[in-house]
Order: sequence, then C-alpha cells, then structure tokens
Amino acid sequence: MPRRIEAVLFDLLMAVMDSPAVWALAAGDAERGMAWRDAVTARMVRSGRYRPYEELVASEARALHLPPSSVDRLWSAWRVMDPRPDADAIGRLALPYAFVTNCSTILAAEAARRSGLDPSFVLSAEEAGVFKPSPGIYLMACSGIRSAPERTLFVAGAAYDAAGARAAGLSAALVVRRPLRDALDGRIERLRGLDEVHRVIR
Repeated sequence: MPRRIEAVLFDLLMAVMDSPAVWALAAGDAERGMAWRDAVTARMVRSGRYRPYEELVASEARALHLPPSSVDRLWSAWRVMDPRPDADAIGRLALPYAFVTNCSTILAAEAARRSGLDPSFVLSAEEAGVFKPSPGIYLMACSGIRSAPERTLFVAGAAYDAAGARAAGLSAALVVRRPLRDALDGRIERLRGLDEVHRVIR
C-alpha cells in the first residue's frame, strides 16, 4: 500500500459482525448455515445488480430444502447479532471509517447498530443498486467518505470482497475469518484480526 490511507471502509457482516453464528442458528448447525450463506453470496455475485436481499435468502433456503421457519429464525437472530470480539479496535482508528454491506438497508442498519460502533455511514447494496464485488458500490462508498479510491483501505471478511475492492482501485486487506480456498492476490494484505488494521495504514 504505497499511498497514504485517508479513510477505511469495512465489510460489515463478515469482517465486523459475527454473521456466521446467526446463519448457523437459523439453519440448525454451522455447516448448513454457511452453505446457505454461501449460496446467497453466489447469487449476489452472479446478479451484480441489486435484487431484494430477503427474497434471495428465502429462495436459497428453499433450494437447500431448509424448512420455511429457518428464514424467520434468521431475521429473529439478526436482531441479536454480535460484533466480532476484535471489532472494538475499529473505534480506536484515527481515520474516518464506514461500513459497506451486501444486504438490504434495514438489515444493514440493524447490524450496524448492534456493532456498538459509530461509522460515518452505512452503505447497503440496496442503496448502491449493486452487490459487491461490483465496482460501483466501492466507489460510491469512497465518494461518501470523501476519499479517493487509491487513498482508501477496504477491509474485507471474504476473499471475493477484497478482490472486488482491489479491482475498483482501493487498497484492500482481508481479515481471514475462514480458511482460504484459493491463493490470495499478493497486493491484498492478510490480517489475523481487526486489531491489525492499524499496522497497514500508512
């Protein structure tokens, strides 16, 4: 990251919040929960343009033969989602920061509220009109935080998200929240936790 970073954007649901625990609770176990979440993510990546998040969630639940009650349990669990144990490091940043997420606006606001943090704003895919990793959502977030892409760090919780930010011209870091399946772009910083964000801002 050769240029000085002036602002930081965080993926909300994987990097900052413990959303996998919510999906696991809704699906009945961690493996099925992540399979459901990954199926929704795959649909979003293929779609590009925003489609109602809640509809994608319900559609993929049916495709995986999960009971209809799973969706209701997900929305109930969403309201008590916990931040990651290392999320408090974000509050110690000396730079402006914001959250970017692929869910609907109302769900993004609820997750951000549960974080206990005070971002400059929360940008949902619904507001942006596109899902990550489409470049537009990252660039809209840069505009919102008044920082040029090359001077903005995006901290992702998933490799595809970090790669999307990098392709949009941002510096990118990945907090490794689950084992990586593929090699990571060498230009993307790998972090063990959010407390390491400080060391990559320069």
